[in-house]
Amino acid sequence: MNDPLPLCLLRLWCRQRDAWLSFVTAPGDRYFVGPRGYFIELPGASLAAINPRVAFPAIHWFPSLTIGELRKQPQYGDQASMITVAATGVKNSQPQAVPIDSLVEQLQELTSFDALLNPFERYMALRVYESGMVSEMDLRRVIAMRGRNETFGQILINQGLSAWEILLGLCMDMRQVSRLDPPEMRAMAARKEWELTGEILISMGKVTRTDLESALQMKREGSRALGEILTSMGACSQEDIEQALGAQKEIRGVVGSGVALIGQLLVSRGVISSQDLEDAIRSQKVGRHSLQRILISMGACSERDIEDFERSNDWHSFQDEIDDVRLGHWLLKVGTITRQQFEEALRIQERGRQVLGELLISLRLCSADDIEIALATQRQVREDYRSGVEKLGALLVKRGRVDANQLEQAIKMQSTARQRIGCILVALGACKEDDVRQALEVQRHWRQMTASPGDRLGDVLLRQGVIERPALERAVERHLSDKVPLGRVLVEDGTCTPEEIISCLISRDEQRKTDFRAFVKQRAGTAAAREPAVPPAGKPGRAGAGPSSVISRLSSWISRRK
Repeated sequence: MNDPLPLCLLRLWCRQRDAWLSFVTAPGDRYFVGPRGYFIELPGASLAAINPRVAFPAIHWFPSLTIGELRKQPQYGDQASMITVAATGVKNSQPQAVPIDSLVEQLQELTSFDALLNPFERYMALRVYESGMVSEMDLRRVIAMRGRNETFGQILINQGLSAWEILLGLCMDMRQVSRLDPPEMRAMAARKEWELTGEILISMGKVTRTDLESALQMKREGSRALGEILTSMGACSQEDIEQALGAQKEIRGVVGSGVALIGQLLVSRGVISSQDLEDAIRSQKVGRHSLQRILISMGACSERDIEDFERSNDWHSFQDEIDDVRLGHWLLKVGTITRQQFEEALRIQERGRQVLGELLISLRLCSADDIEIALATQRQVREDYRSGVEKLGALLVKRGRVDANQLEQAIKMQSTARQRIGCILVALGACKEDDVRQALEVQRHWRQMTASPGDRLGDVLLRQGVIERPALERAVERHLSDKVPLGRVLVEDGTCTPEEIISCLISRDEQRKTDFRAFVKQRAGTAAAREPAVPPAGKPGRAGAGPSSVISRLSSWISRRK
């Protein structure tokens, strides 16, 4: 049987039954179709989302699965090719085989509403319905509104059921680039997935899609911050990470020797303000001076008043410092200072003899508990500083929050993720270095080739007779002046319908992909399709792995994802 099964119909089937479908393709890759999209099983019984247009061939525009390429799964029955399991409800529900003939009949029933649509309108309707963006009731309403003046796609846009960019992305299985994306994400979104090294290795028959998606998953997981990796591994909690990051910041943020001071800790935690700390330290410094210096700094008396005291009391420079009490009483007696000024100077002097924590409490800038917490943190930070421990992982290990082996595993994952995808595939044992070099050479030669003439959207539309040159020239002028994509310009001004633009783009991209894969075969000298291979022993999570595979644990996986 070589009949194609459009993947969007399989997803609609799953949405209506709140279930998942699973199947195994000839290379041994196990796929899952569910209400939320398309996935592939990775070693370790985890799932990774995939782009159906990249992973599967397009037949009549639809990314499709060919029935004849399905592998039997005897553990679920002699003729079992499709397996279903409930997406929600009873946990660990038993997987069941779905007869292909019965499945095909049920899929045909799903499309009873599209009899009035032309072939590409049908494609667009099914993709929109599949996504869940439009309900069946709205879909039937739009179909009933079709007339000579408006196509299905135009009604969708004019009725506000979909924007042009969203419609384009759904029909072409791509995420539209956003101006809010960081530059590296915009570059990735604009890149053709089927041109990348991993896809070349698949076309060359060197790796399976499971191998590639495993490497990509490792790269995505390892690209995160170390704290996120450790948390996702279950090695420690988010609170542990935040505490360690706080200590790390305090160690790095200290002034001078790098040893945390209590005042800086209180400021960093928002207990006191920087101005409060500055005023307290100034008060402490002033208070450590003699009374005469404090009175002078207060403006209560002058240097000349001090000299008058020395002359009147036979005080000489060879004697000890001026007695504070005698000086104060003399200045009071002669009326140079007031009693209030004298008492304030004594209070300032007393504060200067206090440690900073006591001074801050006496000034009512913080509580005794705030000081105790800061002192405990200061002791830990000073200890970490003296021991040279500053990196997040080392701090977590030192504080007993993370096991050293877990840290090593997380760092290894992070280090691996910094490598190119080819290096990761080699490290996983999926292919050899020579395979990667050959794929990169193919990629380099392909990208050096100039684009085929007449490959641009406007040229394709002209060649197919969809548009005339004057209308195209007007649209190109707006496209260049307003920096708006040409397809959007043509749809907005009514020159072309959404169906015409999207069908041209899909046809063009499929032709590009076909040309690219033919080029790969020619350069690499390999067969077009990889021979069906039995998954190597000892690799858990591969298709047909028996009761321990992801099928028998899918319900619990779903509950964890929620």
